[in-house]
Amino acid sequence: MSDYPHLLSPLTIGSIEVRNRVLVSAHVPGFADNHLPGKRYIAYQCERAAGGVGLQITGGTPVHKSGLLSNNKDSLHNLNDDIVPGYRKLAQAVHAEGGRILAQLAHSGGTTLINEPELESWAPSPVRSEITGGIAHEMSVAEIAEVVDAFGSGAERVAKGELDGVEILAAFGFLPQAFMSPLTNLRKDNYGGSVDNRLRFLLEVLEVVRYGIGPDRILGVRIAGDEFNPKGNSLDDMKVIAQKIDASGLVNYLNVIAYHSIDHTGRAKHWAPTPTPHGVFVELAAAIRSVVNVPVFAVGRITNPDHAECILAAGQADMVGMTRAHISDPNIVAKIKRDAAKEIRPCVGANTCIANRYIGKPIRCMHSPAVATPGTTLIPAKDPRRVVVVGAGPAGLEAARVAAECRHKVTLYEANDETGGQLALWAKAPSMSELGGIVAWRMNELNRLGVDMHFSQRFMKEAAYDLDIDVLVIATGAIAHCEFVGDGSVVVVSPHAVLRGEVSDLQSAIVWSDGRGQAGLAAAEILLHNGVNVEIVTSDIAVAADLDPTNRTAWYQRLGKLKCRLTAPFVVENTKNGTVTLRNVYTEERFERESIDLIVDWRGCRSNDELIKEFDSAVFEIFKIGDCVAPRNVQIAMSEAMSIGIRI
Repeated sequence: MSDYPHLLSPLTIGSIEVRNRVLVSAHVPGFADNHLPGKRYIAYQCERAAGGVGLQITGGTPVHKSGLLSNNKDSLHNLNDDIVPGYRKLAQAVHAEGGRILAQLAHSGGTTLINEPELESWAPSPVRSEITGGIAHEMSVAEIAEVVDAFGSGAERVAKGELDGVEILAAFGFLPQAFMSPLTNLRKDNYGGSVDNRLRFLLEVLEVVRYGIGPDRILGVRIAGDEFNPKGNSLDDMKVIAQKIDASGLVNYLNVIAYHSIDHTGRAKHWAPTPTPHGVFVELAAAIRSVVNVPVFAVGRITNPDHAECILAAGQADMVGMTRAHISDPNIVAKIKRDAAKEIRPCVGANTCIANRYIGKPIRCMHSPAVATPGTTLIPAKDPRRVVVVGAGPAGLEAARVAAECRHKVTLYEANDETGGQLALWAKAPSMSELGGIVAWRMNELNRLGVDMHFSQRFMKEAAYDLDIDVLVIATGAIAHCEFVGDGSVVVVSPHAVLRGEVSDLQSAIVWSDGRGQAGLAAAEILLHNGVNVEIVTSDIAVAADLDPTNRTAWYQRLGKLKCRLTAPFVVENTKNGTVTLRNVYTEERFERESIDLIVDWRGCRSNDELIKEFDSAVFEIFKIGDCVAPRNVQIAMSEAMSIGIRI
């Protein structure tokens, strides 16, 4: 008997049966070719279908020029019949793997700022977006009818493209939610005011979409179970709305998420990073499910199949979204079917995928560099080579894993007694512990693959020749570097020293966080949890300005609750008798902080490249990867490691 009887059981949605209860919900990977599903996009979706997913949904696809999601050409557009051939190829590829796929049709409704001539955003009312600062054009009744018709035309193209149906995006502040919510709908006509009036637009859209796709294809709606805004729809309000949508008889399921993208935190919380609780929106789905008859989907950091099984077994949902989990590992279903759940590469909530989309780049994964090249497979080497990898940080672990997967004989050396490098240190912060899963998974894989590992052993140049190797991979990472000295009255350490627990007996500390990333923030968090008064100082326009909004919002909330002081744009200028002088980088104003015990100097690392310099030439092949070449980030280190592992 399966350990996942509910998760692996089929589900009938309308007149279509899907093979299991695993959903990869709508998201934009950034792999489209000039707004069309080309080879890379299809390979990405097909990879997840081949892995066993029950149902998957394309990312939000605009149906009208007034509701574009961005200016980029790497997302799908359903504005004319050009998309039909690509839809057809996509459907055929997914169906060939036994999967089912829907198109999510969307209109951004004033949540994005296109800033192009003759391309204004349309919305129900001229409400300012806290995210973009933009105010959309207030739609006339004729323009409402125009957009409704556009949804109908988009649905017809989905049917022509042989996809299995449509999901209407009525969440994220997009146009249907913008009409439904009193937060963004201030109209006085038949499309505003009462619940029925505010719901009118969505019901009109559902009518034309149902007509466009016919009675046999799936039609679902993604809704916010609660907008968590006093001026918006509460859970009780959404229960009433869900019942009315269900009573229309037009839809086959409801997909429940939360929040509204018009305000500062709502958009970031849609895709909450670690340490947000797993299953964060499940209770909302369960509440909606209790008042409707159609199947209800739950989403929100459901990353573990055991957790997914429990949600279904408890009757909280009929299907579970495991989207970021399948970005990290597209073969979750296949692995649990062959009793290999321990081999699943877990999503750790780093949100590298979301961060890349925020800046208009294709998704990447801190944990899985293969995301960038969907369809790539590791091919066993015809002539296995003797490979030595020096350094057990993220880059070294990944290079060793990939080389071992390709059947090379791999030996790993690490000078310390711990693996994971800087990433393992960040994971010591209370809110970052999940990141340790990146290291733990690779260690499990190296053990499974039989890699010979040596710890607390510094690898010397002479050893490379004594071992008679074919390939040397240098992944020695970077080391902490403190530039600030002061007068000696205040202790100066790197964030790594704090993360290792090397400082104690403190009252007040300043974390000078100009090194980007999360090391300085993690050190500050540990100090705060130890009862230290902490001020984070940066010369950037804001603390954590380099982070994506999901991670930055989460950090601001955590640090704020711990009473951390955030100061920008300042640098630490000097110290004198325990007093620290801060200088504004623009105005040159100076302010003093008295009775400071510690300065955490985080302005980046320096490459640990000593071993690289020892090898001017060699009789074996040498590769240099990760931070030992130049300090960057985990994502880049992993990508370089995988590339080298394959090339070997």
